[in-house]
Amino acid sequence: MPAVRDNEDELAEEFTVSSPNPLARSLLTVRAEAPSEHVNVTLLDFNPAAMFAGVKTALETAVLIGEVTRRPIRMILLRTTGLLGDDRAQFVEERRTALENAFPDVEWSIVCGDELSSTPFGRDDIWIATHWMTAHALDLATRVGAVDLQRVIYLVQDYEPDHFAGDGDRPAAESTYRAGFTLLVNSRQVAAFLRGHNVDVKEEHVFAPQFDSRQLRTVASRRSTQTVPLIFFYGRPSTPRNMFELGIEALRRASSEFARRGKDVEFVMAGEGGPDIELADGFTLRNLGVLERTTYFDEIARVDVGLTLQATPHPSHLPFDLAISGAFAVTNEVDGSRNEMHPRIVATSSTPEALSSLLVAMVDRARSDVRVPIGYLPVRDGQLGSSLRNAVFSTIRDAGMAPSPRN
Repeated sequence: MPAVRDNEDELAEEFTVSSPNPLARSLLTVRAEAPSEHVNVTLLDFNPAAMFAGVKTALETAVLIGEVTRRPIRMILLRTTGLLGDDRAQFVEERRTALENAFPDVEWSIVCGDELSSTPFGRDDIWIATHWMTAHALDLATRVGAVDLQRVIYLVQDYEPDHFAGDGDRPAAESTYRAGFTLLVNSRQVAAFLRGHNVDVKEEHVFAPQFDSRQLRTVASRRSTQTVPLIFFYGRPSTPRNMFELGIEALRRASSEFARRGKDVEFVMAGEGGPDIELADGFTLRNLGVLERTTYFDEIARVDVGLTLQATPHPSHLPFDLAISGAFAVTNEVDGSRNEMHPRIVATSSTPEALSSLLVAMVDRARSDVRVPIGYLPVRDGQLGSSLRNAVFSTIRDAGMAPSPRN
């Protein structure tokens, strides 16, 4: 356990000077007093309707760690404060019910941010950081001795400093990779990027993204060729890493080319609420907003080609969901490996000219090419990393977190 600093306020000020993150102090009030041992998975917040992709992976990781170490799981929600009485009870019950439905036979408890000082934690609890902000808060907590540094696993699913346009959060996000936590990394792409930034990542701690194979098989079985080709754009204007303006310009150029050819194409967008967008020559990009899980799979069953951009190294779930279930996905190249991820994922340079040309070519290919079989086509085993289970076993072993029997 690191030495305890007497002046927690002084340390908090020292450590957060480069970061405006208001959650950095969240875990300073943690007191390790309880005899029981939990797996504490730290999230900013939790929306049951958005339990897929990165959030689903974080929960699956917590469940596996709980299984391996034979511990109950406690969800720590740092942003949830100020809920009172019935509102809090309903909030917690809705989330617990969703978790129990998703993970039957798993023991869950939920702690809101303003309950941290009154919640008893165990000295041997295992903590999971799932986002740079939660890792930042855990880093500070380990420095004051509130949390044992050796008991923290950092689930890294992207190079998160690149989520920010050079603002004050970047230094804090970068510092989390060197805080001394045991890293568990989602995909070889992210692991390679971290190593390129002089962050040590063990290959045994790298796992492939967790795709919903059962649901994607269903999508593939339902997929049929529509009269009008459909292009799906993952559009999130408030999230710089998804390169919204670049995507819109690529779609405008593609729509001009389709108009020149006299070809009718449908354009839809999802990922964030907002108005429809006029493209070119009478084409409109219809905004479906934020899709819930069921609606999401219904929509991708209709797609011929998806445009999904990601400036950061994480390969993202959407292009794989499309490709695995029978559509083509166009994306931007980051590290030279995206064209190798799946036969139906194609990447090019991050310019509107290159992306629009590839979109047009892939619409043509989706309707005429037979070289890539239509239907369910999973990622080749080992292509993106080992299984999550194997990576968790290796991480737990290397961190010295031996299983402890339940009483």
